[in-house]
Amino acid sequence: MLYLTLLLLGGVSASIVKPSTTSAGNFELLILHNNDMHARFEQTSQLSGACAPADRDAGKCYGGFPRVAHVVKEARKAAASGEGPPVLYLNAGDTYTGTAWFTIYKWKVAAEFLNALQPDAVSLGNHELDEKVEGLTPFIRNLTSPVVAANLILDNVPELQNEPNLYKSVVLHVNGKNIGIIGYLTPDTRFLAPKNNIEYEDEVTAIAKEVQKLKEQGVDILIALGHSGFIKDLEIAKDVEDIDIVIGGHSNTFLWNSQTTNEKPEYPQGLYPTIVTQKSGRNVLVVQAYAYTKYMGSLRLTFDDNGEIIHFSGDPILLNHEIPEDPNILEMIDVYRSDVDRINNEVVGSSNVFLDGDQCRLRECNIGDMISDAVLLYTKEHYKEDKNVTIAVIQGGRIRSSLDNDQKPFKLTRGDWITVVPFTDNLCVMTLTGTVLKQALEHSVEAWRTIDTPGQFLQMSGMKIVYDLAKPPGSRVVEAKATCAKCTQLEDIRDDHEYNLITSGFIADGGDGFSMFEAIPKEIMAFNEMSAILDYTRKYSPVEPIVSNRITVLNEDHAQNIPIINKYSSSLATSSKISLVLSKLVILFTLLTR
Repeated sequence: MLYLTLLLLGGVSASIVKPSTTSAGNFELLILHNNDMHARFEQTSQLSGACAPADRDAGKCYGGFPRVAHVVKEARKAAASGEGPPVLYLNAGDTYTGTAWFTIYKWKVAAEFLNALQPDAVSLGNHELDEKVEGLTPFIRNLTSPVVAANLILDNVPELQNEPNLYKSVVLHVNGKNIGIIGYLTPDTRFLAPKNNIEYEDEVTAIAKEVQKLKEQGVDILIALGHSGFIKDLEIAKDVEDIDIVIGGHSNTFLWNSQTTNEKPEYPQGLYPTIVTQKSGRNVLVVQAYAYTKYMGSLRLTFDDNGEIIHFSGDPILLNHEIPEDPNILEMIDVYRSDVDRINNEVVGSSNVFLDGDQCRLRECNIGDMISDAVLLYTKEHYKEDKNVTIAVIQGGRIRSSLDNDQKPFKLTRGDWITVVPFTDNLCVMTLTGTVLKQALEHSVEAWRTIDTPGQFLQMSGMKIVYDLAKPPGSRVVEAKATCAKCTQLEDIRDDHEYNLITSGFIADGGDGFSMFEAIPKEIMAFNEMSAILDYTRKYSPVEPIVSNRITVLNEDHAQNIPIINKYSSSLATSSKISLVLSKLVILFTLLTR
């Protein structure tokens, strides 16, 4: 079980990691970092969807590579003139997948735009394998920045094993200092991406070996840069001796040192940076920068002559209209814009309500209800076989965005729906026994947690389920009703009955850990979720899906969570000293196993 202990420390100055005995030989460094950019090459809405012309004109759009480029260029310019410290710009993976840009142009546009930002090092994300190994190798080969991943075992993947731009680690030479950047990628990629022959070593083990190698080469400043989620980032920080900083991704974790505002609706899940204290008493900094280019992580550090951090400060930079857009990157966007706009501007319907994608990994969400209903209806209309398909499921992690606008009803475009479900694999029909169906439902909530939330929670049509999180994993389904292949209404799921279910090819092949589906015969459809969603939106707009209590989750407070920061108290929220108080929070991280 994982535990985090929060302590308030005294003092009124900026955060001090350890006392400095001398200022001689101190080294300052500014680290800028992004993660989970997900093809947001141009600016987006507040919810990281397509930026509507009216919002753009009103200055209500965020992020995009032009703003990222501006911040990086300005910091590097200041460093070159001596007005600012030297700069590292690092990318923690998942540049792929998420908008019409990637749907059309794949790895080519990802490589071109990432090269324009000139990161000093890039880690891989699990979505870099969405187009299989053959869709990854040209991306790595065409990047002008080194790609780092220390824990990949590539004996059976010669095209990656022989790729000269893929490293376990790189050493960057900055103002006479050697800085080691060690990459890592979650082993969960085995079931988060299409099947391939890549194998994985545990991140902690792999990084520790690389740290030892670099220490022997005289490298004193060591940064882990990777894509395994916030909980694993904390574990790396606790267990890897001599690591200084962990820059992560994958969980889209929003770390922040003050209140949220209407402009920053993301809920803080910890402090920026989060401090992990190792058994030796040494402190390690852990950072992420949410996702979708909305923020730029910015961490300013001072190291002593031994490469130990003696001072830090920082906060993510909100990339709103106050941050200029780099004109060179805007010109690149204009080269591709016509094809992208053709998709983004194709109106397919409208909605009267907020389409909530944020809750879909944890509980029933209205957009999940709508998508699963759309898939089931489309299947009944277009699947002409004798099978009576009565159930549709989509995992919450497949739903990537919310959709909303202040003016109701608001338009829905094809581009909007691509940001919600950017995947292109076709749907599959399977016939399951009740036993297998219940195994899938148990897996849906096996790893339920509110921090670093996995994507396997199932949204559904044609079932009614009650989960009790006070019960142990594997026994959390306390009520389950579905319409069987020969039934006409919802009935208790029976082990010996058969159920015809439609879902994505990814899930049907065991993706997101649904291994119980792997051996079951599948019939691949000629359509995918997007076909069903567009058809439904055109027919039933303005759509107005509601949460219809098809999924009930009991005792959420009993689930294993990582209590990093609860809601700020009203006294803190109203205090002018909130930033000061929060900057003195130190998280002591201990990993305990039963």
